[in-house]
Amino acid sequence: MAAPVTSVYDGTTGRSDHGGRRTHIIQILRDTRVPLSVQEVADKVGIHVNTARFHLESLVDAGLATRETAERDTPGRPKVVYLGTLPNQTHERAQGYRLLAEILTTAIAQSKTHSGEWLYTVGQEWGRYLTTRLAPFETLDEHEITNRLVNKLDALWFAPELVDTGREPPRLLLHNCPFASAARKAPAVVCQLHAGMINASLEEMHSNYRLEELHPRSAPHLCEGCLGPVPQTARTSVQVIAPKLEPPAAQ
Repeated sequence: MAAPVTSVYDGTTGRSDHGGRRTHIIQILRDTRVPLSVQEVADKVGIHVNTARFHLESLVDAGLATRETAERDTPGRPKVVYLGTLPNQTHERAQGYRLLAEILTTAIAQSKTHSGEWLYTVGQEWGRYLTTRLAPFETLDEHEITNRLVNKLDALWFAPELVDTGREPPRLLLHNCPFASAARKAPAVVCQLHAGMINASLEEMHSNYRLEELHPRSAPHLCEGCLGPVPQTARTSVQVIAPKLEPPAAQ
């Protein structure tokens, strides 16, 4: 006799009378991938702004959304916006892994010379391991290769997107970094690890493209990758271009 199926609650849906509506709001926040104001959420769901605010604050309290203050171009009160957290960001186990990642990242950055190049090599090893090897004599076109790359990055919680620039190759957008906190502290380490994984995966699938540049935090919750042709010599790292810091406001 087959064992009964046990329903496991993963924190992504509500268990109250508001569960269905809050699940809808969570999905909107995740799919939009950019912070939304209370009014924008209310308009999308079709509810009163006060009801939207109540649900959003409840989701923040539950760790299913984050609250931020958006910058304004004009004088006035700062606008509060909300962003949905991905499922792996809502579990205590994931929080523990991220803390471990921060500790190890800091230790590597401080103690190892050329830590970025070393992590790029480590990323290459894991990129090859995580990529399904092609069958003998199997060939893929670039469209299928990039689709497979996006699917793999999506499974690893990078929320990827390929953008057609009107010319080849496309740009790779990563709307989420599973280790964003560690990357903020040591982008040269974490970003090189991810770049190595991406390039080794492309190499394993015999792509004509490689990641050339990575722009961490080119916008809030967004990293942007630039693909280019395979270089003539073996790559030991990619160019990580840190975001420009805004000058402090005059007192």
